[in-house]
Amino acid sequence: MINLDKFLAKNPKVQYFPEFDPWGEHNGVSFKGIKALAYEGADFMGKKTKVFAHIGYPENMDKKVPAMVLIHGGGGHPEDQWIKKWNERGYAAIAMDTTGFFPTKPIPYLYEGYTEGLERELVAPFYEEGYTVAPNNSGLADSEDPIENQWMYHALAQVILAHNILRSDERIDSDNIGVTGISWGGIISSILIGYDLRYKFAIPIYGSGYLSEGLSGICTSLFTPPMVEKWLAEKNFSKVNIPVMWLCWNADPCFSVNSNSKSYLATKNSNKNTCLSMLNKMGHSHVEGFRPEENHYFADRIVNGLNIPDVKAEYDGNKVYYSAEEKLKSVKVYYLNEKLNYKLMNKNGDVNTYMTEEWKVIELDHTKNEAVLPENILGRYLEF
Repeated sequence: MINLDKFLAKNPKVQYFPEFDPWGEHNGVSFKGIKALAYEGADFMGKKTKVFAHIGYPENMDKKVPAMVLIHGGGGHPEDQWIKKWNERGYAAIAMDTTGFFPTKPIPYLYEGYTEGLERELVAPFYEEGYTVAPNNSGLADSEDPIENQWMYHALAQVILAHNILRSDERIDSDNIGVTGISWGGIISSILIGYDLRYKFAIPIYGSGYLSEGLSGICTSLFTPPMVEKWLAEKNFSKVNIPVMWLCWNADPCFSVNSNSKSYLATKNSNKNTCLSMLNKMGHSHVEGFRPEENHYFADRIVNGLNIPDVKAEYDGNKVYYSAEEKLKSVKVYYLNEKLNYKLMNKNGDVNTYMTEEWKVIELDHTKNEAVLPENILGRYLEF
């Protein structure tokens, strides 16, 4: 097991840079109040590293608040819309740049794909003798390098240290801190929860464990067993006893649902609130990842001490019997008539590995506890 324990008790050196606080707005939402900071990360090539981050708090805090650690995906940076979304739900939130970027000028707000004024360089006022930036996202191509030089090692350390920053803040309820990550951030959070056991809950989005068994192009090219041997999230799933919501797009061209399903099956017996949520027509991006209300429903239930309603389904041929602890608003079955398969193809101008078959859906009578499904289904799941 890779040693990340030394970061768990470390309170990193933190500096705030108000001249780089977000000041703009988007769709009527102001990002004023979010703070820019840098903190000390793991050592790299004989130097200390600095990590850039944004942190935000709910308005009018009259008591300690829960908090979220937010991990961006590929092409992302600290996502201010994401921070604000959690702030509006009553959560403090910190989002770090896991790829070593720093602003060189004041920026209205950060979002997916933003590049102007961001550099992988410690320019003034971030520059300090003896410090450097952490490695960029390598796509695990550095897996043969010494562990301390690998991007994933640094990303995990950065997230652990951001968690420590929240835990040391007297305004935050340290017993109610969750973590969520999107895409590459979903991969990081899936690995992280086997090392940092202090979280109240976790929501990996798109990315999960068992990626070397994935069917999509990114999985078959990047997550081959030799590449991910050091970073197999599932190696540590036996240690994960917090509730986890494995949230994914049922037709994601980047991560196939079998990896999410196996991650759910490997962790569901450790906590009764662990669940799997596969969304139809979700899309793959930061905005699409943090938009679903399932994120907030799950977090709010856990933070408020409520269980996720238990739903059970049993199949007998093409018949399904289901029951739920709470009243169901609707019941849908998504199904495939062919075996789950991915192929390189062009969809709406995007060349990627897509599923060869579209999910079919039928609405079931949710007032009953049984239904008859179409014949010859090779893959199916119920959505409640």
